[in-house]
Amino acid sequence: MRDRKARALFLALAGLALALTPALATAPIPRAKPPLPSEISASPDPALVPLPRAKPDKPIVSAAPLRAWPKGTGAWPRADVLTARAACERMLQGLDIIWRPDQPIGEPGGCGTPAPIAIAEVAQIRIDPPATVGCDFAKALHGWLSQSVQPLAKKQVGANVIGIRNASSYACRRRNNASSGKLSEHAKANALDIAAFDFSRKAQITVAGGTGGLLQKIGLSGKGNFMKAVRKSACQYFNTVLGPGADRHHGDHFHVDLMKLRPGRFKMCR
Repeated sequence: MRDRKARALFLALAGLALALTPALATAPIPRAKPPLPSEISASPDPALVPLPRAKPDKPIVSAAPLRAWPKGTGAWPRADVLTARAACERMLQGLDIIWRPDQPIGEPGGCGTPAPIAIAEVAQIRIDPPATVGCDFAKALHGWLSQSVQPLAKKQVGANVIGIRNASSYACRRRNNASSGKLSEHAKANALDIAAFDFSRKAQITVAGGTGGLLQKIGLSGKGNFMKAVRKSACQYFNTVLGPGADRHHGDHFHVDLMKLRPGRFKMCR
């Protein structure tokens, strides 16, 4: 009796198992869950990491001038004034020049310059009175006085040049003070007229031909070797050199300037 009950129970369980087998075979498998952030590798594939968009380049701004230039910009665009002042400081850096920054003068297309300076001494040679010029002219003057004028003075005169007489620097006028015609380079602060050279032995040579002090006693003429030599050497540094004999306007001084050269316009050395 007991065996029959056990057998009947076994058969019932077996039948139940056979009935459940198809259902288990067709049951959907649950989708795998995504990994947690902590399970992701700390060093992802660089090729899969989006790169940030490059930022546009910032506009280049000219370096601010180092000296205490005047605040005003006159009739000139402020950008032109700041650019010219910064260029001036780079140009004169390391040169033996005593100078003062001045207000912009004039306007574009007319007289003046955006960054004029007043030069009181160049290569230890006094400018009397101080001259208002542009920085590129000041640099050229420094080269001429230090590399040519002073060595020639020591060799041919036996004394140092300690000063030059400024007859004219900046002046808003036309060439040769004419009522019409082109502007003079003086109107652009790009020229200097020299009336005389002063020497350390209290002597002076004037461009007009007069001498004084020691030089007169030793018979050195103002049109002697020194004056001829410095006049010739000026053409290495300036684009225009005029003096006695060149025309009726330059009989008593040397005129030197940095006139811009272009096709058809050449250096003028007379």
